[in-house]
Amino acid sequence: MLRKYEMCMLLDPDLDQNGLEEEVVGISEIISSTGASVVSRKLWGRRGLMYPIKKKKDGYYYLFYFEAEPESLKKVQDQLKHRQTILRTLVIVRKEFPEL
Repeated sequence: MLRKYEMCMLLDPDLDQNGLEEEVVGISEIISSTGASVVSRKLWGRRGLMYPIKKKKDGYYYLFYFEAEPESLKKVQDQLKHRQTILRTLVIVRKEFPEL
C-alpha cells in the first residue's frame, strides 16, 4: 500500500550552493532507488538551531514529499544515516500532500 510521506532534513550549513544542490539530488536518487517517487522538494532556507548539533549552530532545512511503500521507507532511512552532511531527519506520514 502506497503511503504519502513528508521528510524534513537538516543539512550541514558548510555546504555551498553547488554542494547543497548535489546533496539534494543525491538524496532524491536514494529515495527513488528504493521504489519511492519524489513528488516535491523544497528548500526552507538556512536557519539557526536552538542548540548545537554536531557542533553546528545553524543548518539548511529541506522538505521532501514522496510516496513509498512502508518497506521502502526503512531502506531510505538506512541509506541516509550514512551521509555525513545530514544532521537530522524527521519523517511523518501525511494523509494528503499540501498544495505544492
